[in-house]
Amino acid sequence: MSRPPMQNTSFKKTWAGWSRLPIRDRGAIVVAILATCLVITLIAWVWSRDVLNAVRREMESTDEVINESNQLLLEQINAETGVRGYALTRDRAFLEPYRQSLVHYQPSLTRLQQLQQKKPGQLEEVNIIQQLVQRNLAMSRQVIDATDVQPSGTALSLNTLLYQDKANMDALRASVGKMQQREQLRKKDLLQQREKIQEATSAAIWLTAVISGLGFFAAIYLFSQLDRELREREARLHESRSLLEAIVANVVDGVLILNEDSQIETFNPTASALFGYQPDEVIGCEVERLLVEAQSLTRHRHTTTQQSAMDSSVQTGHAWQTSGIRKDGTTFPIAISVSDVQLDDRRLLAIIRDMTDVQATQEKLQSRADELTRITTILAQTNITLEDRNRELEQFAYVASHDLKAPLRAIANLSEWIEEDLQGQLGAENQRQMVLLRGRVHRMEALINGLLEYSRVGRAKAPLEPVAVQVLLEEIVDSLAPPETFTIAIAPNLPTFTTKVLLLRQVFANLIGNAIKHHDRPNGHITITVEDQGAFYKFAVADDGPGIASTYYDKVFIIFQTLKARDTKESTGIGLAIVKRIVEAEGGNIWIDSQEGSGATFHFTWLK
Repeated sequence: MSRPPMQNTSFKKTWAGWSRLPIRDRGAIVVAILATCLVITLIAWVWSRDVLNAVRREMESTDEVINESNQLLLEQINAETGVRGYALTRDRAFLEPYRQSLVHYQPSLTRLQQLQQKKPGQLEEVNIIQQLVQRNLAMSRQVIDATDVQPSGTALSLNTLLYQDKANMDALRASVGKMQQREQLRKKDLLQQREKIQEATSAAIWLTAVISGLGFFAAIYLFSQLDRELREREARLHESRSLLEAIVANVVDGVLILNEDSQIETFNPTASALFGYQPDEVIGCEVERLLVEAQSLTRHRHTTTQQSAMDSSVQTGHAWQTSGIRKDGTTFPIAISVSDVQLDDRRLLAIIRDMTDVQATQEKLQSRADELTRITTILAQTNITLEDRNRELEQFAYVASHDLKAPLRAIANLSEWIEEDLQGQLGAENQRQMVLLRGRVHRMEALINGLLEYSRVGRAKAPLEPVAVQVLLEEIVDSLAPPETFTIAIAPNLPTFTTKVLLLRQVFANLIGNAIKHHDRPNGHITITVEDQGAFYKFAVADDGPGIASTYYDKVFIIFQTLKARDTKESTGIGLAIVKRIVEAEGGNIWIDSQEGSGATFHFTWLK
C-alpha cells in the first residue's frame, strides 16, 4: 500500500529539517532520548524496588507470625504433655517443658501483638490466644498441685482437670489455626501483588529497551557522520599528531628529544625531577652529560646521519637499562626506550624511567624467593620424615591387628577348652578365675582395637556425603539398642548438610554409648540438640546420669583414663579420646558442662 502524497511531503520536510541540524544538536537529541529512557527505567526500577520491599516486609511479617504462633503452640503442647507425664509418674523431670513455657510464652505473645498491631482483627485473635495460654498454664498449675496433694490411686478430680485442660488446649489450637489461616491468605494476596508489580516493571523495561535500541542505531548513524568529519580533520593534523603519538606510545617517565647532533631539544618536567636540572640548563647540551653509558645513543645517531643500515647497537622500539647522572653527581638506575621520530628531519625520542624502586623490589623479591626455597627444602624434608613415621605407624597397626590379637584369641580359646576338658573337676573359684581371664583377654583386645582406631583418626580419608542428622541419630540409637526403659529425645530441628558422615557417626555413637553405659539408672534420659552458629553447628548430648566433677573435665578426654576402676565398670578409656581427636581434626571443639550428681552435657562444634 503506497503512502499518500501529503504524508510523503511531510516526512521529507521533517527529514530535511533534521538533516540541516548540526551533528552536535542531533547527537544531543539522541543522547537526550537515551537519557530519558534511562531515567524512566531507573524510576520504574526504584518504584518497583520500594513496592517489592514493602511487600517483602509484609511477607516476612506474615511468616514470622506463623512461626511465632507455631512455636508458642508447640511450647504449650510440650508443657501439657509434661504435666500429664508428671501426673502419671510424679517425676518432676517431666515439668521442665512447663517451666520453660512459663518463661517463654510472654515474649512470644508480646512479639505477636507487635506484629499484629496494625491488624485489629488479628490483634483481637492474639488477645484470645493470650487468654487461652494463661488459662492453660493456670490449669496445668492446678493439675500439678492436685498431683502433689492427691494420694496415690485417687484420680477422679485429677481426671476432671486433665479433661478441662484438653478442652482448653483444643480451643487454643483452633484459635492459632484460625489466625494462621488468615495469615496464609494474606501471604497469597501479597504474592499475587508482587507478580503484578514485576509484570508491570518488566513491561516498562522492555518498552524503554526498544526505545533505547532505536536511539542506539540513530546514535551509530550520527557518530559515523561525525567520524567522517574527524578523519578529514585528522588528515590536516597528521604531521603534528605523529610526534604526539610517538611520545604517548613510548613515554614511561622522563622524555628527551635529541637532534641529529645528539643535542637535547626537549626536556620535560619529569626529566627535570629525575636529573635535578632545569630545562634551560641542559637544552643544547650533549646527552652524555646525563648518562653513564651514552655511547650507544651517539653511535645510533652517527649511523643515521650517514644513511647506513639501521643495525646499530641501539634497537629502536626496545628498552635497556643503564645508569643516569644527577646534577649533584649521584647515579641511579634507569630504563631507556628509544624511538625514531620523522618530522621535517630525523630525531631520536628517548623515554626514561627511574628504576630505583623497581630494583629494590627485585632485590626484596629475590630475598623472599631464596627464603621460600629454603623453607620449601625444609618442608620437603619434613614431609619425607612424616611419610616415614606414617609408614611406621601403619606397620605397627598391622602388627597390632594380627600378631597381638592372635595370641589373645588363642588364650581365650585355650581357657574355654580347659573348662570343657575339666568340666565338673574345676572348683567355683577356678571357674571364676577362668571367666576373669577371658574378661581380661577381651579387654586387651578392645584396647588394641581402640588404639588402632585412635591411630587412624586424621589419616584415613573419609568421603563427603549428604546426611540428615535426624536419620543418622535414629540409626545410631537403633544399633546401640538401649534398654527399653531408657528414653532418648532427639530435637526436631536437626540439619541436613554435606560432611564426613563416618566421622560424625563415630562421634555421636561414642557419646550416646557412653551416656547409656555409664548411667546409674535403667530409666535414664538422653537429649540431643543442635544450635546453628553460622559457620558451625553446635551439637549437645545431655544425660541425667551421675554427672562428672569439674576436676575430671580434662581427664575424661585423655587416652586410657577412666573415672571408675575397670573391675567395677568395663571400659577401655579410649572412646572419648577418639571423639576429641576427630572433632579437633575436623576444625571443631568439644567440652563438658556437668555437675556431679546432676547429669552431664557434652558439647561439640562441627563445620558446616
